[in-house]
This record gives sequence, structure tokens and C-alpha cells, in this order.
Amino acid sequence: MKKFNNKTTNCKDLSNPGLFLTISFFLATLFLASVLLIPNADAATTMKHTAPDYFVPDQRIRMEARVEDPLGIKLVRCYFKAAGEADLVFVPMTMAGKNEYTGILPAPAAGTSQIEYLFLAVNSSNVVVRTQNFRVYKDATKKVPDWQEVPKQGDIKVSMELGKPPKELRGFSDNVTIDMVESGARFGVVAMLYHAAADSSSKSALAAASSSTSATSGGTVAAGSAGWSTATIVGVGVGAAVVVGGGIAAASGGGGGGGGGEAEELTATTILGNWRFSGERRDGVRRTGTTNFNANGTHAYTIEDADGQSDGSGFGEWSLDGTTLFMSFEASSTWIGTVSGNSKEFTLDTSSGTNHGMYTFKVFPLPK
Repeated sequence: MKKFNNKTTNCKDLSNPGLFLTISFFLATLFLASVLLIPNADAATTMKHTAPDYFVPDQRIRMEARVEDPLGIKLVRCYFKAAGEADLVFVPMTMAGKNEYTGILPAPAAGTSQIEYLFLAVNSSNVVVRTQNFRVYKDATKKVPDWQEVPKQGDIKVSMELGKPPKELRGFSDNVTIDMVESGARFGVVAMLYHAAADSSSKSALAAASSSTSATSGGTVAAGSAGWSTATIVGVGVGAAVVVGGGIAAASGGGGGGGGGEAEELTATTILGNWRFSGERRDGVRRTGTTNFNANGTHAYTIEDADGQSDGSGFGEWSLDGTTLFMSFEASSTWIGTVSGNSKEFTLDTSSGTNHGMYTFKVFPLPK
């Protein structure tokens, strides 16, 4: 065991100006380091997202992102607003597969030419990470794209962190309910989404909301043309002026339904997400459609038959037990059959079950 000798410094040693300056500098450095380290946190959160090329007015928009953290992800949100509006609102992102998250934005109004949005994630250690702002522009001349094939049923709930909830969400033509989140869930404040716009009258409210979350900032991830760049750790708290070099690595690319990466065994977990299917009914008529297998045992679907028999969209239930897949539809009863394939592509054969035909399911493509 190594022994340390105690040494007593007498008062006259401190009278040495050089020694005094050295000690003062050392103490000041320790103080500054503590100021920088306490409100900041390193994070290992990574995000992947491919922005849509455009949007068609009066159609809801499905946003998808792949979010990972070795400590686990607590929540993911998509913050957004119509161009020209001051207030950001958000919708929660739900898990649609392994590390895959999906959120539905309200339908933009005909007069909205641009939507701005970003993603925010909180890991299990309450470290908050946000992306840079994305923008998507209107193109009313094109057909409805894949990422807007969303049934326009029911209300979309959006939330605010600051201000008073308005009666309507400007820039959007949809059934929307708006609420105010409690102060302990205002993670956008921690990520300093409102810092630049804060005036003197609102800074105290921002500071109070920031402290009540018990969360720390993990920085901002910026995406360039060649991919996601290293992040910068930003001090938490309104008025913070210090920026500390640090990093969160995030790779470019898009996530998608049905799981990312290599194909895996088809299970009740790896099947989660967006799929497109095609095949023939038992009478030989061509049938195509899409479905989104949700973790709560429901799925949102669209169906189109060559003869128009079962055209439509809706919601149903599903389950996968071994190789037996059960799917219920409002428009075309129930499918029960045997599946074979993987998390990227599989075939459903109902000839030995409900005899509704044979269909091939492929992972739903992301916006490109």
C-alpha cells in the first residue's frame, strides 16, 4: 500500500504571490469544471431519419425515426409547427418495432407551404437529446405519397410546453386536441427549444420548468449531406452561455417498419411496424394493401381489391403465435393462416385457415 506523507503549509508560504496565484487558479478551475459538468451529461443516444420529399395538403403525415441508446429509451417525441408560426407543439412517438418509432402529424392546411419539425429523445437516465430542425414542403400537384397513407379517423392529440393552449392549431386542417403538459414533462425546455425566443418575462418560467424535469441536456445532433455529425453538449438552464465540446455519434439513413438492419426471425416483436402486402383472394382476384402492426395488438390497414369488393381502411386486431398469424379487418372479416419468412418479407397462406387467399408482406418503404 502506498503511503502519503502529511505536509503542513505555514502561513508565510501563502504570502508568496506565485503560490497564491497558483492555488487561486487551481480552485477557480475546479469551480468552473463543476459548473460545466453538473448541468450537462454525455449521452450515447443515436437517431436515424429520412425526411419526406414533400407533403400533400389535407393528409396526415407519418414520421418515422430509429432511436437507440444502450441505457434504454424512455420516450421519443416529434416537435413541429407550420412555417411562420411561433409555437412548437409535439406528438408522442410510439414504438413500432425494435428501436423504431412512429408519430402521426395532423393534416396540413391547403395554405401551409412548409412544416418544420425535429425529434427529441429521453433515455432512462433522463438525458435529453434533440435533432436539428427538418423542413418539408408542400407539393399539391403530386399524388398522396406512402408516408401520408394514414386513415384520417379520430382526433390527433398534440401537446404544448409553454404558453396557453389555443383553440385551434394554426396551419393544420384536422381534428386536433391541444393540451399543456405538466412541468415535469417539459423536456423541450431542457433541450432549449424555446431558449432563443425567450424574453425577460418568460425566462423565469423557462428556468422553473427546466429544473422541475430533473433532466439534463445531451446536446443537439446536426445532419449534413454525408450523414449525422458529432453533437455538441449544451449547458442546461435558461441563460446558460457555456458550450462544452462533447459528442453523441449518430449515423445517417432512415429507419422503417418491420425492424432495421439485417433480416431476423419473424416474431411478435420483429413483425411490429409498417408493411405492404399483395396477393390474390381465393377467387383469384388481385388484392393489395398496407398495414401497421402495433405493439398493443392492433393494426391500421388499407385494402384495395381489383374489383373494389373490399376497398377501404380501418383498424383491427392481430396476434402471432408461432407461425400462426391472426388478423381482423372491418372490411373483410378475419384472416388466419400460416406465415413463413422473416422480419423483412413473409408470406401468409390462409388456405388451411380462413381461406381468404395468399399474400406476400414486405417492409413498408420509408420516404426517400
